[in-house]
Amino acid sequence: MSDPVAVTAEGIPGPVPGLFSNAIVCDGIVYVSGQHAGGPEGVVGETMYEQAQEALRRVVALVEAAGGRKERITKISVFVTDMARKDEVGRARRETFQGVLPAATMMEVSAFVDPALLVEIEAVAHL
Repeated sequence: MSDPVAVTAEGIPGPVPGLFSNAIVCDGIVYVSGQHAGGPEGVVGETMYEQAQEALRRVVALVEAAGGRKERITKISVFVTDMARKDEVGRARRETFQGVLPAATMMEVSAFVDPALLVEIEAVAHL
């Protein structure tokens, strides 16, 4: 068994120090913390679709920084603030994933740390 190794990627805001890692690799599996469209410069995108695109871009970038490929993402969990807008997230997912699609869960939540955030996505990938 290997020890966990923290992963980050260029262009992705760092995690809150002392609370979590953006991603961890352990025993050939990449665990990506929830990614959203927020950062020090504000929120990327105003619509759920735009924010889902950015969150998925960050998920893929972290998996690739860990040595993986987006085709090896096996599970995603999607958290949205308005389930009535789930089709916007679906559009971003269809643009990101082709072929064998990751297993997925979607849940509605009341809010995120920044009220401008509408979606957050976490993932698991195998190297």
